[in-house]
Amino acid sequence: KASAPRSAGGIRQQFSLPVNVELSLYGVEFLKRKLGELCKDVDVDTDVQFRENGYLLLAPPGNGEAVLRENVAVQHAAGADWITLLDASALNDRFPWLSTDGIALGAFGERNEGYFDPWALLQAMRKGAMARGVSFIQADVTGFKMAKDGSSIEAVRLADGSDLSVGTVVNAAGAF
Repeated sequence: KASAPRSAGGIRQQFSLPVNVELSLYGVEFLKRKLGELCKDVDVDTDVQFRENGYLLLAPPGNGEAVLRENVAVQHAAGADWITLLDASALNDRFPWLSTDGIALGAFGERNEGYFDPWALLQAMRKGAMARGVSFIQADVTGFKMAKDGSSIEAVRLADGSDLSVGTVVNAAGAF
């Protein structure tokens, strides 16, 4: 009952913090190239239907416009130099269906922004991992068995009472 596969997977670099822009840059690189490399020589469909339609963020005059300009400067400094600032006239030319009443500025991702199919991504990663010997266990985790010194998790306790030894635990439970 995960939420991500049920959504349209959007990806953009239009953030106000450099770390978020950088994470998204990695994400788009993964979608475009790294997933294919990860699944190389494995019979797995890695086409996640990535469509680079761009994101358009709009700002009103005044503080909103200033914040948008600051954010785009952060994005460019982080390497996302394809984010274009458009004034109201340029917005009208590019998007004639858009009402620009009360809009001073827009920021548009010319490439590397858009949407993809999260279910296709999940299936490609899952099938690629299985082809490399990873086994998936569907079970509820009810607790952890800690190391004697309390510094790490040695095992996860499953609903049937069994313990599954682990080297690393990643909590990826999601929203549900």
